[in-house]
Amino acid sequence: MLSALSHIKAHRVWFVPKFNVWGTPGSEDIDYLVVETVDSVNGVLFGRAALGDDSQPVKFEDLTDFRGNTLPSTILNPRVLVRQKSDYTAHIVGDEFPTGFHIARQADATGPVTVDLLIVEMGD
Repeated sequence: MLSALSHIKAHRVWFVPKFNVWGTPGSEDIDYLVVETVDSVNGVLFGRAALGDDSQPVKFEDLTDFRGNTLPSTILNPRVLVRQKSDYTAHIVGDEFPTGFHIARQADATGPVTVDLLIVEMGD
């Protein structure tokens, strides 16, 4: 049986320090109804719109680890761990995918939040 440390060391790992997270978790969608008259023709429109900002998309190939190495463009079954550096938090939104992930900061933070990222390739 592998210990947790042995399991982590068996896979490729990257440490990305001081990553700025500016994306925010998207707020709720709203339904809307519009009634209009154009050239004496009445119309009704119904739709849904998202309010607020959205999460920040991140590609692995755009990241640089603490040694100055660029990460590969694809990582097999990645897991991204976020290490907080301030009173404000950040979190991964949804699931990681082979080419990247989405991240968002705490919505009430006054600006970008700096975090460290630990990216582990879990493999098959």
